Amino acid sequence: MTKLFLALFLFISIIALNSCSVTRFIGYYAAADDDNSGNLNGQVFKTDDTSYRIGALAATWKRNKIDGGDLAFTNSPIDATMTVNSTCNEKKKNYSLKALSESLLIGIKGKEALEREEITVDGQQALRTIYIGSLNNVPIKIATVVLKKDICIYDFTYASSLTNFDLGIVDFDTFVSQFKVLSL
Repeated sequence: MTKLFLALFLFISIIALNSCSVTRFIGYYAAADDDNSGNLNGQVFKTDDTSYRIGALAATWKRNKIDGGDLAFTNSPIDATMTVNSTCNEKKKNYSLKALSESLLIGIKGKEALEREEITVDGQQALRTIYIGSLNNVPIKIATVVLKKDICIYDFTYASSLTNFDLGIVDFDTFVSQFKVLSL
């Protein structure tokens, strides 16, 4: 495995432990505990708290099972990762999308936001941000999208090397654009 792939795998682990956390409410995803681990059936992911449909991914994206998060995918040919996570908690919905986006990067050194734009995902206002930074001294480029719907927060990440980032960002944007929260 390449050094970058190991760094990206560590990034998935960090996301799984820190996603949707602003000040140490780490790991409280809808799918974080054993009683609510969630299930993916086709493109529909369900937990006790939420149900959503994810976008289609090319065959080069392979699912990785992770603890403390909903879904993670890797694309080995471009050394990239993609995640989607949900947290459903009335108290956490009061955080701003910017604060929630920033919280996804705990553990990333020298992070800098290159772009930040409001977009619409599943009819809801969302925040899309592109960052650069380093993980274990390996330069990394990361895209995040965060949205709130009802009492749930949904966050998406895409991470790759600086040189390979553009090879998977269209897949990520398409994946996010097809996301839809479903009725339980």
